[in-house]
Amino acid sequence: MNRPQSVTVLAILQLISGIFSLLEGLLSLLFPGIFGGLGAAFGGAKIGAVIGGFIGIFPAISFILGFLSLLLTWGLFQLKNWAWTGTLIVHVIAILMQIVRMFDSGGRAVHFLTLGFAVASIYYLLRPDVKQAFRV
Repeated sequence: MNRPQSVTVLAILQLISGIFSLLEGLLSLLFPGIFGGLGAAFGGAKIGAVIGGFIGIFPAISFILGFLSLLLTWGLFQLKNWAWTGTLIVHVIAILMQIVRMFDSGGRAVHFLTLGFAVASIYYLLRPDVKQAFRV
């Protein structure tokens, strides 16, 4: 089966989303150290470690989603059934994560942009021609 144009758009959105996730994870790596250090300065080493570790969860999730998104991009271009399912799961997780992250102190524009890509990707995933191409 030839790849429908909607699938190509979806794969490009997935690629861009993966790149954003990797960049977001890279930029977010700065914050665990800063806030962990502040927590240690004001509350002791244990509090600093807890704060730094908790904040460090977000960059880890971003990196995992970014690398997974790049793998899914390849699968989408190849019309692999697992790529459709994986893309849906990744974007549902991304939506939930971005909603949570909108309540932190900065980078809201990036969160809205990432949220927009996730919503657009789910829209394309649920289109009839895309579902037919992936046989779901």
